Parts: sequence; structure tokens; C-alpha cells
Amino acid sequence: MSQEATIRRGVRNARYAAIPNHVFEDDRLSMEARWLLSYLLSKPDNWTVVIGDIIKRGNCGRDKARKMIAELVEVGYAEREQQREDGKFGSSVLVIFDEPRFIARRETAGVAILPQTDLPATASPSPVSPSPVKSAHSNNSDSANTDYQNLREGGREASEEGQEPEDPRKIDAAFWALVKNWPQFDGMPKEPARRAWHALTADERREAAERFSRWLQLLRAQKKSYTPAPSTYFEEKLWKDVPAQDEAAKPVNAMAAPFGKLWSAARISELLMAPTGIIAPPTQFQLSLIRQGKTTLDEVRAEQRMRCGWPAVNTMHERARERQGWLCPLVLEEAAQGFQQVHRDGEQLAAWRREHQRRGWPFPEGKLPDWTYFPPIEGEGDLDLLVAEAVERFRDQISDYLANRSKGDDHAA
Repeated sequence: MSQEATIRRGVRNARYAAIPNHVFEDDRLSMEARWLLSYLLSKPDNWTVVIGDIIKRGNCGRDKARKMIAELVEVGYAEREQQREDGKFGSSVLVIFDEPRFIARRETAGVAILPQTDLPATASPSPVSPSPVKSAHSNNSDSANTDYQNLREGGREASEEGQEPEDPRKIDAAFWALVKNWPQFDGMPKEPARRAWHALTADERREAAERFSRWLQLLRAQKKSYTPAPSTYFEEKLWKDVPAQDEAAKPVNAMAAPFGKLWSAARISELLMAPTGIIAPPTQFQLSLIRQGKTTLDEVRAEQRMRCGWPAVNTMHERARERQGWLCPLVLEEAAQGFQQVHRDGEQLAAWRREHQRRGWPFPEGKLPDWTYFPPIEGEGDLDLLVAEAVERFRDQISDYLANRSKGDDHAA
């Protein structure tokens, strides 16, 4: 081992966190999940975990953030805790632990079961007991009785309302009937999902089961690469994202031809959202160009943001070059009807190119069709200014749609 220090630390100040080494060494977690766990453990004890914050800090998409959270839940560094308001179940919160809870309860070995990279250094024990990190007012220490305690409480509430308490065995049977065909459920922890199922009301369980198959169809239609765990489905009541049966008959999306009105409206609506793609750091070649003064770091980052910031738009462009359409939300159809034709050789298209460049948006590459569609321009004057105003009017038209999309990204984890 080298005698010279290869880890050199700055002066400690008030802004640093004490995080156990096993958090970084637990090879059951991906590197991204280890980052998320260490990031959350650096926060105050009353920190609320929010997906929007993870997306922003981790520079990732919503699916990636959910996948990292699911890893923490599966290994036991995170679990849902149902809050109670006025004696009834309220919203749930995600509680983060610096030791894997499931392992600690099951094997009573704490972090000792985790692999070590080297022999531990000898040190005198601290005279002060460490304070718990992210401790919660209920961390299910008596896990064997947790479900039955929930059942007893549910039974009391049902009795108080004059209803017959439900049979716990029937609730369990309904749970296993629902999750037996859940994608990848064999490798997921079962008890958190079961607890979340028992925490639901009878009506919620019925609705969750009825809408499950249509919820899976919705995920496939949205091209989601990851299916949330059953515990997440129950706790966050994700089935409510699925319209009721009478509403489900109405199509939500439609395949739109490239460069048509609906296609163009869907493309610009995506660009009006904050970029969600992963922006790679400069390559060695790009750094060499920066050092030679042939470009700047800001220019390199802007180029990377344009190429990677909006993955859906880039995919739309790729499919359009092959004359393939895109599944577009029909909620944009009304606003799309007002889009104007723009000729590929006209001054308006040149102005739209400049507007994309000004905003750092990707523009379709290659030869365009004779006519494409963009938000309508109103009035006369500076064409670049008129195009910018057209974008903002379109933003106002679809503000409810954008707000709902943004609310979905910022939903509590």
C-alpha cells in the first residue's frame, strides 16, 4: 500500500455528512442507487423524498429515478411508511435507512453481513452512541406483527362504521391472485407489497385489481422500460392514473404521421418540457479542442444538451426519417388544428430553425417534406420575434397539459 496519501481531503466545515462505508460498498446496488442513497443520507432527518428533486440532482429521467428507488426498497435501505391522519390512513412517505432494514430484521446481523474491502482498522469505541440516521416514528421493528396490527386497526375502523370487518385470509388471497403475474415479481421483496395491500380500503383494493391490466397496457403504450413494484403501485395508488372503464374506451393517443399537425404539436410540447436526457461530460477530444481555443465548454455543453436532452424528440426525428409515425396525445389535437403550413424553402422555416437554435432545441435533420407545420404566426414585423411569440402562445394553449406532465415528474417518490 502506498505510504503517500492518495485521498486528500479539504478542511471540514458545517456542510458534510457522515455516511457508513458499506453504503458505497454494497454491491447489490448499482452505482446510481448508491449515489441516491448517499445523497439522501446527506439530507436532514425531516427531508421529504421527491422524485422531481432526484431527477434534477441526478440529471436523469423519471423512470431512472423510480428504478433507483426500487433498488433501495428491494435491498432494504428504504421502505414506505403509511401516515395516519385523524385515525385513518393518509399519505405515505419514503423512509431512508443507513442500514438495510430487511436484512437487519431477518438475520439480526446489521451491516456485518456486507462484504468488506479490507480489514477494519482498529479504533477505540466511541463513548457516545451514534444518533440514528433518518429514523422514523415507526420503522416496523416488530415486523412479524405489523400486518396483523394493520388488520386489527382496519377491523376496528370497519366496526366503528357499522360494517363487518374483512376476513384477513380473503385479503391475502386477493393479494396473491393479483401479484402472481406481476412482471419480475419473483425477484422483489414480498412483505412490503403485502403490507401496502392490507393498508388499502376494500374499495381501493377492488379498484386496484380491476384497473391493473389496463395500467400495464398504459405503461406499454407510454413505452416505459420499467414496471413499478407492487408496493409502489399500492402506496402511490398508481391505478388512479388509469381512466375508469367508461373513459377508457376513449383513445388517449393516436399514431400521427411525421411532420403533420398533431405530430408537430406533440414534438414542440415535448421541447417545452425541461430536458430529461443524460448529458455526458466532454470527451477528451472535445477537451483538447477547448484547450486549443477552437470551442468553449459552454458550446460543448449546449451541443450535448441539444443532442441528448430530449430523447423522445430525437426518436421522433429518427422515425420520421424512416417515414414512421409517433404515438401522440390526443389532448393536443385541438391546439394542433391551428398550426400553419410552412414551406421548407421559405423564410418562416429559416426563422423556426433560428428559434430552435436560440432555445437549444434539436431541429429535424436531413431533407424535410415540402410542407411542415408550426404554431401560427400572427401580425407582421420581425419574423424571429413573431416566431418566439407563436411558441409562447402555444405554451399558453397547452398549459394544463404541460402542468399535468410536470406534476407527474414531480410526484412524491
